[in-house]
Amino acid sequence: MFKLARFYDDAVTGTTADIAGLVDYLKTFDALYIWGAGYLGDAVGAKLLEIGVPVTAYWDTRHESLASLHEIPVLPTFTSRASPERTGVVFCISSSFVMEHCLSELKRHGFAHRIQGDMLYAGLICPLDDQSTFKTCRDANACDVYTCRKNEYFHKRWLGVPENEPGPSLYFKNITFVINQICTLKCKYCYSYTNAYPDESRKNFPLAQILSDIDKTFDAIDGVKIVPLIGGETFLHPDLSLIVKKFLEKSNFGILNVTTNGIVKIHDRQLEGLADSRIQVVFSNYKASLSAKEGDLFDRNVERVRASGAQVIVMNETPQWTVPTTLWDRNYPLETMKQKRRDCLNPLICKYVKNGKFYPCTVADSIYNIGVADYPQDYVTLDADRSREALRGEIRTLLARSYFDSCRHCDGVCGTTGVTALAGEQGHYEVVKLPMPTRLRAAQ
Repeated sequence: MFKLARFYDDAVTGTTADIAGLVDYLKTFDALYIWGAGYLGDAVGAKLLEIGVPVTAYWDTRHESLASLHEIPVLPTFTSRASPERTGVVFCISSSFVMEHCLSELKRHGFAHRIQGDMLYAGLICPLDDQSTFKTCRDANACDVYTCRKNEYFHKRWLGVPENEPGPSLYFKNITFVINQICTLKCKYCYSYTNAYPDESRKNFPLAQILSDIDKTFDAIDGVKIVPLIGGETFLHPDLSLIVKKFLEKSNFGILNVTTNGIVKIHDRQLEGLADSRIQVVFSNYKASLSAKEGDLFDRNVERVRASGAQVIVMNETPQWTVPTTLWDRNYPLETMKQKRRDCLNPLICKYVKNGKFYPCTVADSIYNIGVADYPQDYVTLDADRSREALRGEIRTLLARSYFDSCRHCDGVCGTTGVTALAGEQGHYEVVKLPMPTRLRAAQ
């Protein structure tokens, strides 16, 4: 009997998957929809048609502009000719900005039969195996290297990450390195809260500190799959090429993602080293919210970086973001904070290294760096004279905490409120000052 969970396990380990069983299973639904007509949905849809699986339609918020894909209609989300109980949904939304919101909406509308599009890609399309390198992942734009379980499985094998060392392994899905707090845009709902920083904090971090942070972090950990390099805006840092060069000295990471909004002047010296086989230059795509002039600059920068030999990934245009949490203290009771910690994915997948400190998530990072509060238990200081074993112990202690003091500031789950807004919308979102009660505002 076909088991979808077994197919997923085989996909992760590169074992020959039961494709015939998958085809029969998908044909049991009265209707089969692919949610997401971006890179992943495009690739998965083409493969399903190739192996004989009929796809009823795509769901996508861009249905009016797309109309169809592979001669399959693109419809508004949750449009179904069958009951939710008899409908299969191939979930191909990979954006971390909206994924959790989409999953909750799918559940709310009663669609219980969710098939993971990334697992179909891993089992039906992805060529990764023991003879591969991360260049296979670097060159693929259909899958999400962040959330992929298959590349994590093989990366651990390639590194020889120990399974039974004393204490949990310090292998991570990703660790984000932040090199500045300045940007060329003013995105209202920026997940890094760049607009919330006081003027004196909007700066590039010193090169010496960044290089030291790279050394201390990579010496302390067993490995990390993906290293997002972000700001602010990365190409505003004049020493970007030297920072990239330092990362490339390290052997225990898979891919370095140099992230940019594309609305910035890029200098020739900043392109040095970006053509390496372990680097992607990732352009966040906010063009729908930008002016025509900014859109032209974005397109020129994409072509310029691509012409330098770098592997360029232009993200799917994301119509919506989820609004990040505000940062004021909500004075949650201890048990609420512990429950938030249990429910939160951020400490599992969103470590941050920034200006001499290692944080469990962007909320903890932002609370400290914006100046909302200082919770020493919520970060590890990467002192240059601290030993490898001392740092490993402190990182383990940090990540084993049953709650963070920063959880008391977090509205919603995983640092987001669950409310959606236009992606890349420019403006200001107050995240630091507690709003005045309605009755007091009315009295003024």
